[in-house]
Parts: sequence; C-alpha cells; structure tokens
Amino acid sequence: MDQITVDTAAVVVLAEGSSTSEISNRRGHLFEMFIAKLLATQGYGDPHPENLNFTSEGIELDVQARHTVTNEQLICECKAYSSNVRVPLLTSFLGKFALARADDDRIHGLFIALPRLTPEAKEKADAAQAKLPGFRYLGSYEICQLLQAANVLPSWDEGPEIRSDPTVIVTEHGVVLAACELDSQTRRASRWVTWTRTQDVPAPVVRLIERHLSKGLPVVRAGHEAGAVPIRVPSLPKIVEVQGSTSDFEYQLPAAPEFFIGRKILAQSLLEKLRDRDTAGSIVINAKSGWGKSSLVLHLQKGIEKAGGVGIVIDSRTAERSEFVPAAMERIIRKAVERKVLELPPQAAFSSLQSIVETLKRATWTSPARPIFLAFDQFENVFRDSDLTREFRDLAFLIREINAPLTISFSWKTDVVAWTEGYPFGLRNDIRDASLVSILEPFGPREVEALLRRLEKSLGSKLNRDLRQRLREYNSQGLPWLFKKFGAHILAEVDRGVTQDDLAKQALNARGLFESDLARLSPSEQAVLRTVAQAAPVAISDLDYDVATGAVLDSLLHQRLVVQVGHTIDVYWDTFRDYLNNGSVAIEDSYVVRYAPLGAGRLLRVVVAEGGSVSVPDAAARLDTTATVVFNYSRELRQFGVLSAESNRVTLEPDLLDSPDREEAIRARVSQALRRHKMYKLAADMLTREDIVSIPQFAAVLAAEFRAVAAKSDSWVTYARSFCQWMEYAGLVRLLANGMTRMTESDSEPLGRLLSGAVPVRVRSPFPGANPGPALQLLLHLSDPAGHTRPSKNGFATAVRDLTALGLVDTDEGERIVLSGNSVFSHGAVEPGRLREIVERQRGMREAFAALESNPGLSPLSLGIAHRDALGAEWAESTMLSAGKFIRAWARACGISTQLRTTDRQD
Repeated sequence: MDQITVDTAAVVVLAEGSSTSEISNRRGHLFEMFIAKLLATQGYGDPHPENLNFTSEGIELDVQARHTVTNEQLICECKAYSSNVRVPLLTSFLGKFALARADDDRIHGLFIALPRLTPEAKEKADAAQAKLPGFRYLGSYEICQLLQAANVLPSWDEGPEIRSDPTVIVTEHGVVLAACELDSQTRRASRWVTWTRTQDVPAPVVRLIERHLSKGLPVVRAGHEAGAVPIRVPSLPKIVEVQGSTSDFEYQLPAAPEFFIGRKILAQSLLEKLRDRDTAGSIVINAKSGWGKSSLVLHLQKGIEKAGGVGIVIDSRTAERSEFVPAAMERIIRKAVERKVLELPPQAAFSSLQSIVETLKRATWTSPARPIFLAFDQFENVFRDSDLTREFRDLAFLIREINAPLTISFSWKTDVVAWTEGYPFGLRNDIRDASLVSILEPFGPREVEALLRRLEKSLGSKLNRDLRQRLREYNSQGLPWLFKKFGAHILAEVDRGVTQDDLAKQALNARGLFESDLARLSPSEQAVLRTVAQAAPVAISDLDYDVATGAVLDSLLHQRLVVQVGHTIDVYWDTFRDYLNNGSVAIEDSYVVRYAPLGAGRLLRVVVAEGGSVSVPDAAARLDTTATVVFNYSRELRQFGVLSAESNRVTLEPDLLDSPDREEAIRARVSQALRRHKMYKLAADMLTREDIVSIPQFAAVLAAEFRAVAAKSDSWVTYARSFCQWMEYAGLVRLLANGMTRMTESDSEPLGRLLSGAVPVRVRSPFPGANPGPALQLLLHLSDPAGHTRPSKNGFATAVRDLTALGLVDTDEGERIVLSGNSVFSHGAVEPGRLREIVERQRGMREAFAALESNPGLSPLSLGIAHRDALGAEWAESTMLSAGKFIRAWARACGISTQLRTTDRQD
C-alpha cells in the first residue's frame, strides 16, 4: 500500500433524501456507524455518540465507548474535514482528555483527524502520544490500515494504476473506495473509479458519486472499460494573467515594473522573504483601492524572475468555481518545469489541490532551489463564493507542508464591503492567519515628487508653480492610481491646447474626472457602461447579444472605460463603478483650503453686483487689489463649485445666480463640498472625541495627514483656521475663542454671510467685546445719519464687531456697513426687549442674564468666571473682570436692573 497516496485519503459520507434535513440526518447516522466499525477493530463496543455536527468544514462527532475486555472508558473526537485538521482543535481535545484522566487514570483518548493533521498539529500529537498515557491519534493512513486489516475496505491496489485523490466513501449500501484516474499525458483527472471488497459497487453509490463528488467526470466501477456518460463535460477554468501599463500614466492598468515608483523598503523586504524561504508559505497584501497592490505584485514577480525563479500574477476576477485553484497551480508548476526550476515526480497529478500539493512535495527542485511566486490579484472578488474562498484557504494551509521556496500571494482591498450575509469573514481571516500580512501605506512626498517629475518628462516641459502645487494637494492622500488619472487628464488637455494656467484654475477632483469621462460618451455608450457597472464583473455571455457584439462595447473597450478579463467585462476601477451606480465617490477631496471666507465674500459681492460675471482686471480694480489676489480669493470658491472655471473671468454658477436665496444656495453648495473633503472628516473625527478642538491641534493633524504638502507649522495653523471658518459658514462647526466645537440644535447665533455682512477675519471673539454704548450709537447713526453722530474711531471697531456677532449689521455691495433690518427699533429708538432677544442668542448670555435677574448684585468677576466656563475659554483674571463688566452693561441696555454691593468692585 502506497502511504504517500493513502495518507491523503478523505472520508466522505454520501446519502440520499428528499430534503436537506433528511440528508443530514442520514449522513449523521452513517458516520456514526462508520466510526463504530472503526472502534470495533480496536475492541471497543457499545459506542454512545455525544455530539454530532455538520459544519462548513465537514463532519464532527464526539463518542464515548468501553473496551469489551478491560472495560476501560474511551473518549473520542472525530473530525472528517475537507482540509487537514489544525492545532486548536487538537489542543482543545488534549485539555479535555487531561481533565478526564485526572479523575480516571485508566481512561483512553482517541483523536481522529481526516484526512490528517497539519504538520504543526502532527508534531503536537506525536509529543502528546509520548507524554500522555492513553492518548492516540489516527489519520487516514492509519484508519485505512485498520479497516483493511479488518476486511472492511478493499486494497488500494485494486483501483486504477495512475490515480490521485483517494477517497473512502461511506453510504447506506456499504463502504467503498474511489479515486481519480489520471490521463497519462496531462496528469489531470479523466474519470472517477470506484471499487469495493467483495462485489461490484451498487448503482446507487455510483449515482451518489456522480452527483456529489465527480464534478461532471464520468464514474466507472473498477474493471469496467466503459463508463457512464458524464453529467457534464467540465471545462478548464479561464486563467488570465495581470498585465502592466505601457506608460507612466496609463491609469487603467497597474504600473508595469519599469514604471514602478516607491515602496523600496517594503518591496525589498518582501523579495528577500520570497527568495530566501526554505518552506512554502503565503503573504497577504492589503491596502485600500487604488493604493498600488497590483503594481507591487508585478514588481515582486519581476524580482523573482531576476533571481532565476518563476512568477505569475493572476487576475482573480475570472475565478468562478473551486477548480480555478488547481488550474492556477498547474499553470505556475508547468512554467517552473519549463524554466527548469523543478522536475515533476513520476506520480505527478493535477486533478485537485491536494494532489498538486503532494506533487510539489515529491518534486525535485534545482540546487540551490529557485523561488516560485504565484499571486492572486483582485482577490476580493473571490469572497463572493464561500466554497471558492474555502479552496483558497485550504491552499494557504496545505502549501506550508512543502519544503521549498514557494510563495502564494493574495491581494485584496481593505475597504471591501460584504455583499451578502454569508460573507466568509472566517475563511478570509483564516487566510490572513496563515500568511505574512503586509499593509501598504499611501504615497508620501518623495513618491509624489517622483511622479511629478515623470509628468514633466511626459509633457516635455516644467509644470508651472500653481499647477504643480495643485497636483500635490489633490494627491496628498497618496493614491498612485489617482495621480496617474490626473496626469493622463493633464496630458490630454495640453494636447488639446489647454494651457497649464487654465488647468491650474480647474477644480480637479475624482468626481470631476469621472464626469469628464462621461461627457465625451454618446447616450448609447453611457447606457451600456452603466449596464456593465451594475453587474460588474459580468460575463460577456450574460450581456445582450447586441451589446456583446456591437460597436458600442468595442468603443468602450477602446477608450479603456471597461476592461476585458477573460470572458468577463469590468469597469476600469471599482471607485468609478460605484460612481456610475450611485453617484458617490469614495475618495475624499484633499486640496488644501488656504484662504478664509472674508476675501471670497468681498469678491462674490462684486461678481453679483456685475450681474454674475466680471473680468479679473475689473474685479481687481473694484477691490483695489491685484489679479493675483483675485485669483486667490476665487480659488476656494472654484473648488467648492460656487464659481465656474473660465479663463480671465470670475463667474458665479448660473443655478446659484438664479436662486431665490443666493446666500443659502451658496451655503448649501459650500457645505456639500466640505462634507466631501478629508479635512472635514478629520475635524468630525476629532470632535467625536473632544468637546473643543483647538486650532493648533487641528493644524497638527492636518500636517500629519497631508504629507505630500510641504508647509511650515505656522502655515498649517493658518490653513486650519481658514478651513474652520469655512466650516462655520457652512453650519458644520461653531468657532470659539479657543477652537471649534460641534454645532447643536440650541445654537441660535446667526451664521456668517458672504453676499452681505461682515465675516470675522480670524477666530470669532467672544461676545460681548465692549460696553454697548458705541454699538447702540452706531445703530442709531445707521438708522438716522442726520440725527445721530457716528461713534468715535476707538469705539467704532468694537461696535462693528459686536453688532456683526449679533447679526444687526451687514455690508453692502460697496463694502459699506448698513443695517440688516429694523427689528430692533421702535419709534426710532432701540427697544430693550427686542435687543435682549437678539443678545440672548449669543452663547452664555441667556444664562448670564438669568443669573443677574436672580441676583442683581452679582459681581463682574463672578459673572466673568461663569461666562468663561460657559464658553470653555482660558482667560486671565483681568479678562474675566472686563467680560463681567461688559455683560452687566449689556444687561442694563436690555432692560435688566443691576446693582452692586458696596464691597464689590465698581463697573
């Protein structure tokens, strides 16, 4: 008997039934009978099954029995799996057995693992058999020996001469053996052969093998020349190798090794592990979509081939059934034989994953051994099928038994989402646990700079400063694919005659590029593209005949908006597919917001006054500034989608100009843009952990996240403050003296305005900032300039600041301060009750007024301390004293009576 063959034997229980539950019940009963026969060969009788489970791995059975001669008790666990049994299950049984033996030192323990234990588990079992009296382990080889000695099984030699995949089949008609008969040339399975000890295999058993085991191959009884007609003729799975790009900016394909950039330390470390390993193993390469996983494995393949080995990178999107795995393994082995990396053994077989692993274990490798590398790319598509995922999982565990430098690589994105409730998380985690896991980081400043230089080389000229800076910012997230997409766009636009200056003014982002892709398509091309996206990857045979054979699909393939992978069609990138299906873009915008809303508001008011569009020179003249300043003012507004990108003009988007409430329409547009921005996500994450986030804190996080942007720490503070002011304008956060905080439903302070009203130059100052006298005087002056004088120069600035905070003044198109309304007036005078309603909208003022009404003699310092705490500020005692005085003064202006004790400090 050939131990190498029999040691891999599987035990399969097959039964018929009218329902799934009936079949399971029958299989359970048959497996119990099989184990009873096995135990009987060892003298154990009257077995009592304690637990029977059918899992995705196979059958589990716990049994207790007593020896018919010694009456000693046996506890037994049986695991009949599709793959070798791993250490944790054995360890669990050993613990259970040790506890039982502590109570009864005559008890015996038997662990049955089918087909066998993994090498690590086998080593542990051997140690346990030497140290634990009464413990024994049985695998398929030992079981076949015992059953053949007891005349339960026939000899393996009665089966086909060239065979693989030995299987013990348990049925209600008896126990039979089966194996794949191999084609002498291809060494692939040609048919299944089954035989029994005393008679022909019953016809029902043949039918069971056809239905559940043969995968379409014919099934014959040993000694019979003619077999049954196969249920189906199995076709070989389609194996497609991943192709690299032909240029630096061919974004539809991963970078070929000659265009590979960065990852030097990681790539070198992985190559050393792949070249120098003595035992086969697997690696998992994880990263988000577009971070360069495919490019890295192509680079590793090239490195392996330079070392004299062989490598293949396979696109997993064509994987549809479990036969894909042995087909891929056969591909790399045949290539290794062709390159004289190894020689096949006489017993070589390619009928199944198990037979291929045995073939590699018995193969003759060159000396010194040269590495083999097989990479499965786009692996997240495999997770749609749990049976297929299980086959890959088994591969990751089985290859560890091979003493040779073979590496299997799995690459999948970490932002993969489960498609169904049956998503195989456990199988995915098994693959990771069996592998060396490598996490890709996004590109840093050095890699982005290298790409910028390559873009300049492709352009044949230097990038202008603004466009270069924009590209750094747009690609600050470090996504290689996104930079290549931008680079291809710039090259195409320059070929069309667009200048770099005009490109620098465009609001480039992933959404804009996708919209550009669609804009050049006809309606029929868009329809076919969306049809493919909804089912991608979709088999060509599943498309309508007119679509699959028409010029429209050919056009989309030519434009590289869809790609053909074997017999399937897929959209060139999954983020583009998501955009086609639901309009969302998972990539956050990452341009740096540099300028505060103040200048943008001044520019917008000029644009609106000119009817929605104004030339840059005219805008500069109206604002008494330069064209460069106008460009800077308009920069953020273009990014937010408020201004359109026109050469030498500043134009408000038509839908915003025609809106009945332009201010709120602009605010909504800005809010929508900010919510897509990475800066907003960072701010929101920080505010979930802290009530108040300081501007320096936010700036430090921005500097760490936007690694491709070179800026000093002071500049990051400016950028952080500017973005916070834009977020406050959009109603996303509230600015305080010491940072930003979340907006709440109770916030009643008015939001800033761009088309009218003053916007704070820096962080909003706490209210009140001064006594109310100058502010009330300015209100009266604006209401009746002839009857009331303007406040003094010293009081004017504080009056404007406080009235702006209250929302009582705006600025008109000429930048002049005007009343925002007359609601605070009554018969030409400021009405205290109405003023109080407005003042109490400011943070902390309602509580301060209530405290004063409860205790009119409350001191300024006490009021200041309470107000500081309400605002979460950090003030010196002098600041708290001043704030308390101002609050008392505003309280009197609002009609609240105040008084001081003689011992209190005076207002």
